[in-house]
Amino acid sequence: MKKKQIRKYLRHAEDYMEEIEVKMRCLDSTLFFVSLGMEYFHQTENCFEGNTVQFINDYLKAVRNVEIAGLHEALEKLKNV
Repeated sequence: MKKKQIRKYLRHAEDYMEEIEVKMRCLDSTLFFVSLGMEYFHQTENCFEGNTVQFINDYLKAVRNVEIAGLHEALEKLKNV
């Protein structure tokens, strides 16, 4: 591949990463409100459904902080080559 094609491909990959991050933040906000609704619906803080939603929310945050950050680092390394 030519350098121009590689740069174009990396720009597209970076744009997709940004889209994924935006969607994950939106999903994070949605899950927060869903968990609040579950707690209100069940009138307890420790309902099974609310805890499940909170677990999924925590997992998404971990994915964003670890996996997405790793992908950003890989893209930066590729850009510098």
